[in-house]
Amino acid sequence: MRYDTALDKLAKKKPRITLKHLDKNTILIEGSSVGLKFLGYLLLAHSEAPDCGDQLSPEGPRSQLFSKDSTLGLYLHRLPCNEHGLKGPKKK
Repeated sequence: MRYDTALDKLAKKKPRITLKHLDKNTILIEGSSVGLKFLGYLLLAHSEAPDCGDQLSPEGPRSQLFSKDSTLGLYLHRLPCNEHGLKGPKKK
């Protein structure tokens, strides 16, 4: 199954996730089964997307993904990044 097809199907079910600080060292990612599946497929789709970066915000164009309790957004960035010349973490 293509990931974007799965995203389209799940988007019709109105997925909602909450992203917020749980404490100073932890971020809470919370959602219904549909919301978490959507986030999972979003990550998989981004791993193969032509662009290395993508941003989602509770106040941006795709805000419908987020619950009203979300205080944080997401910035996905795939490495290596040809656009910014970033190579990714160094191997030990």
